[in-house]
Amino acid sequence: MMCPGSIRMSEGIPNTSSAYADEGTAAHTLADHCLTTGFDADRFADWFVNLDGKTPAEKFIVASNGPRCHEIDAEMVDGVQTYLDYVREIMISPGVEFEVEQWLSLEYLGVPGLDGGTGDVVAYHPETQMLDVVDLKYGRGIPVEPKDNTQGLCYALGAIRRYHNRGIKKLRITIVQPRCPHPAGPIRTWEADVIDLLDFEADLKEAALRTLKPDAPLNSGEWCKFCPAAPTCPTRREHALTIAQAEFSVVGEELTLPVVAQLDPENLAKILTEITQLEDWCRRVKEHAHAEAVHGRCPPGFKLVANRATRRWRGDDANVAEMLEDLFGLETAQIYAEPKMLSPAKIEPLMPGKNKAERAKKLAELCTKESSGTVLALAADPRPAVKADASEFGEAVE
Repeated sequence: MMCPGSIRMSEGIPNTSSAYADEGTAAHTLADHCLTTGFDADRFADWFVNLDGKTPAEKFIVASNGPRCHEIDAEMVDGVQTYLDYVREIMISPGVEFEVEQWLSLEYLGVPGLDGGTGDVVAYHPETQMLDVVDLKYGRGIPVEPKDNTQGLCYALGAIRRYHNRGIKKLRITIVQPRCPHPAGPIRTWEADVIDLLDFEADLKEAALRTLKPDAPLNSGEWCKFCPAAPTCPTRREHALTIAQAEFSVVGEELTLPVVAQLDPENLAKILTEITQLEDWCRRVKEHAHAEAVHGRCPPGFKLVANRATRRWRGDDANVAEMLEDLFGLETAQIYAEPKMLSPAKIEPLMPGKNKAERAKKLAELCTKESSGTVLALAADPRPAVKADASEFGEAVE
């Protein structure tokens, strides 16, 4: 709706996920399973969500077995439980009808590509003729407001079609965002008359039709952070350059930065407002360059290198803990920091002996070193280049 040309610009670009998106998907998977089974989130504390799993037994596992596994840590347990508690209060309302993770179609609008989306929870209250749309937002970076929330209104349009034979007078959109601080708290709601949806429906259809025009305009703004075409978009690039040129100056052939201590409050406010967009554009360029390199199209003068490998225990925690007790006389209380086992780096100082090298050598037999992925570096970087393999390495790591 903000940038009609973004649809055209995004054609052919793979719809890749990010670590943050995968984390959100893991939280939604846990929430959906708990609502379906009646379990609380802490039932799965310290387990892992395998995003490649097909069945519940494959999705919820006690040990990580791949890069698409996300730990259900205390933060995820608390966040998902906040959502569960709210939804379960709705589910026990008198006569309520509700659906979890249901596809809400917008195909009735007749615009190619405007298909719909999956609503986290939709509930209908026959006594009050209220339609509830609840959306779990697990991200911590951007606070989401329920008032006039475009995604929530789209879900509401699809939901009303599902309940077309009911009398619906009111709409309530609720955002549950447990990890992003907000003055109104983690649960925020907004109510509107259903008649207001008619105006939004017309606006949505008009905006969708604009994207089909061959000359649909490109508009740069804060919404660019969600666009797959952001790294290569000319309008985005021009906007970033305009910001940079406004804040920096060129003396001879060198780029000079303003002296920070000499910036007055007005200029500070201006730079702080605009620098986020510039930083986001730079980040997206780095991610795009890394993805190109992983697929064998490395930019000239750069190479892929492995991130620093970190030590991990070889085998499951119980067997390693037993060996630490038998070989080095460590006690269980020393090995564990509830509810997890301490890392090799924290165990090493606890081992007997004053010679650090000797302790490390002994510990090495119980450990394996694993890199967390790759990073794009200048060709002059001393680290050895690694072979590009899109199936082996994930996204860029700063």
